Amino acid sequence: MPWIRRRARNAEPPADRLPDLEFLSLVRASLEEYAPGVTEGSELKGSSLISPRGWAVAVAPPHHGGGHHYDLVAFPDVSVQPDVPCFLDCVVAMAGDPRRAADTWVQTAGACLLELLDRRERFADHAGPDQERGVPGWYSIISGAVGLGLHAAENRRLQAALLDANVLHHVAGTLTADLESPFFNGAKVFYGGQPGAMEAEIRVNGERHEAASAAMAALNLPQPTTFTAVRYYALLLPVPADGGEPTYPSTRLGPDLAHTHNATCDCGRHLDSERPGFSLPLPHLIAELSPEERTRRVKVDTGAIIIAEGVGNFLKVRLPVQLEDGRTVVYLAWVYLEAPVIDEFTDRVRNNTVAGHRFGGLLCNAIGPWGEELLRAPVLLGGQQVNEDGSIRYSEVLESSHPLLGKVLHQQWPAEFVLGERDPRLHVS
Repeated sequence: MPWIRRRARNAEPPADRLPDLEFLSLVRASLEEYAPGVTEGSELKGSSLISPRGWAVAVAPPHHGGGHHYDLVAFPDVSVQPDVPCFLDCVVAMAGDPRRAADTWVQTAGACLLELLDRRERFADHAGPDQERGVPGWYSIISGAVGLGLHAAENRRLQAALLDANVLHHVAGTLTADLESPFFNGAKVFYGGQPGAMEAEIRVNGERHEAASAAMAALNLPQPTTFTAVRYYALLLPVPADGGEPTYPSTRLGPDLAHTHNATCDCGRHLDSERPGFSLPLPHLIAELSPEERTRRVKVDTGAIIIAEGVGNFLKVRLPVQLEDGRTVVYLAWVYLEAPVIDEFTDRVRNNTVAGHRFGGLLCNAIGPWGEELLRAPVLLGGQQVNEDGSIRYSEVLESSHPLLGKVLHQQWPAEFVLGERDPRLHVS
């Protein structure tokens, strides 16, 4: 029996719905922002985003919801024919914002797709069948929780509550018998609505699972004070009879995206000769945690924001360094923000008032040849710009009262000092 039902495409999509390829272009942009380089060489064809590395994402025919509703199918390995293994998810463009819907998919189901192909816990967490956050009898890849409500503090409170509830572990007995795929089963966990009218829903392989949803509702999750919606996604993979690693797709993201959880990035990915840059995967304080402690403490991880209980709130930003030869090296680094600061920032993003906003934080990464001397340097952030598609670019480090970081930002530096042997210009034949 096919484990995902085929659906016929409607003759005409709703008038207020983006065409498939336009929505997938937003998905591609969001994937690229979330994991720079991951969409290199990808193409938009028909109703699909196709990567030359062998994975794809497609828009499926809508079967429930209105015109702002999008069903997405992820294909981790299109070489498996004729029935290509896939998993489904659906997102809604709340307030008519399709870019936010694309971001939501990327940060949840998309993060699980990336992690399935990368397997280094850079994009999502792993849990074995016997672990506290695992699903008995299955190997789990679990995304962070995303908040979609009206108030940043309420989003964070319900995101933390949803993760603390460890929903899939506690409702596993209601759904594991219905996990039909021999490859990977997708499960979406959703909790949202108005105060007093919250909906708890679990979808398994694209279909609402009534028993699991009822069991989730019985967990007595807290009520918000305003409209709030939170969700996360998980892939459940069969555990081999010998108890070893699950069977992964043959496709991989490639060595240029094979980052590990450390405080600095010397991964060796190929740099752009004219626009060299480095993405630092984690704040120093998060990287120092053990994998178990990280799983317990990190309550929100969107790729651009990390909130860790008892550790802090972190935002990914641009830190530009000018070279003497006219190039700029951009470090995508992390800063620590006080709770009121990150609340105001997320509220401004949601209300489209972030442009021109200035706010302060502390640098949370060792940077280039200056190393750990820059850790905890105070920074002034700003420079937000709105792209044509409505997305917000990373905030930028503008100033610092730290003597050395001030020089790093405003002086020009020799390329051989900053890049050394990693400078692509040294290897041009």
